[in-house]
Amino acid sequence: MDRRSYQLAAVTTALTFALILVGEYTAVSGSGATCGLQWPDCNGQLLPLGLQIHDFVEQFHRGFAMVVGFFILGTGAVSWRNFDQRDVKVGGVLAVVLLPIQVILGGTTVTFSGLVPWGYMPITQAVHHLAALAIFGTLVYTTLRMRELVGVGLGRVRTAAVSGLAVLPLALVFSRNTVFAVYGTRVQLIHHALELVVFTAALAAFVWARRHGDRRAAQAMVATLAAVTAQILIGTGVVQFSATIQLTYYALTAVVAALFVFAARSARSPGADAAGAP
Repeated sequence: MDRRSYQLAAVTTALTFALILVGEYTAVSGSGATCGLQWPDCNGQLLPLGLQIHDFVEQFHRGFAMVVGFFILGTGAVSWRNFDQRDVKVGGVLAVVLLPIQVILGGTTVTFSGLVPWGYMPITQAVHHLAALAIFGTLVYTTLRMRELVGVGLGRVRTAAVSGLAVLPLALVFSRNTVFAVYGTRVQLIHHALELVVFTAALAAFVWARRHGDRRAAQAMVATLAAVTAQILIGTGVVQFSATIQLTYYALTAVVAALFVFAARSARSPGADAAGAP
């Protein structure tokens, strides 16, 4: 197995993490609806240099997305060519298959030169974000499996679960109307970054639990991923924020915390002793 393939996948995953945050900044700063509602060019030019600040942010986001897209294509190619395991091949190819869908959704959110008037709407942005999460999750899974196959070794289910549990209170602190009176750009970015870390921890725990045969922990992490995804989508504005939505977010946080605790305890149980092995 090619260790460089694993390193490429790890870099691609990190770049995708950064790209999601750049996309978040583009949206929350109000830059997503600029560029004269044109795509892929921005007010008649492809390079961001010389554009007004919001146009620059939007066009930089598009350029960065293109670069990350090539990394995703490369990761898909090496996963198919250099690994025999079916799940690794499928994981790499799935990220590549989702990539053009994400590109089309990205173009739709900025309405393809105004031809899609409903493009820059919360539901469209939510689907766009969901596709980004799907690509990111697929890359995390593929990278972790490559990590195992090239001999770096598996991590611990309990470590991943405890890590997610440790980050969870910070994510709650930065959530809307919890501590900060103004849910500004910086607060939102930190909040969404922490949510992505929780998402990554849950997925890592799932991969390691599944590989070690710890069915209970794996099932708990599937439920955790669903709950965290719901929290992330709430933050995209797919539903109008209200006191009820805020309480729903808190309830989901409590569910995620309980599931992380369950997974950590399950990984230490006699029936899942392999799950705690490195």
